[in-house]
Amino acid sequence: MSEKILSELPENLKDFLDIPYGGLFGNSAQAQIVEEIIADPTMHYRPKYLEEMTGRKPKTVRDALQKLVQLGLIENVSKDTYHPVYRVVVESKKFIALSLLAYALLDDRDKTRCMDTAILDYYHKNLEKQDKPLACATASPEMWGITTDREPYKNGFVVAEGV
Repeated sequence: MSEKILSELPENLKDFLDIPYGGLFGNSAQAQIVEEIIADPTMHYRPKYLEEMTGRKPKTVRDALQKLVQLGLIENVSKDTYHPVYRVVVESKKFIALSLLAYALLDDRDKTRCMDTAILDYYHKNLEKQDKPLACATASPEMWGITTDREPYKNGFVVAEGV
């Protein structure tokens, strides 16, 4: 088995390893929560769990969660108002963009192609059918009345130049 040896991370970037999204959004509670939920979008999140993961106070976590609900990144799936449970809205374009950003940071740091793979996967699952034409048609220049010497047919005319 061959091992890929990664290059040493520059000292100036090591400071950003433990900060959400490499420090792009600072180290706020909201950024920490976003990083956590993007890393595992299939999990259901309780505020207590996020308090433990981020080391933030309950009110700070609650406020961040409310903001993320307003932004449409997460939704409360609990009917119990005193014990909310949140899930990531994986259909959200914001979720997709943040996931791609997380991959981009990995790619830049580790020189991988995770984001390229994710974009290709997203294209095949969501965009390919919209992008492909329903039908293709081809025609020879003669069908359009264009001859090789650029003279129109007897009763025809040049429909397109440069064909």
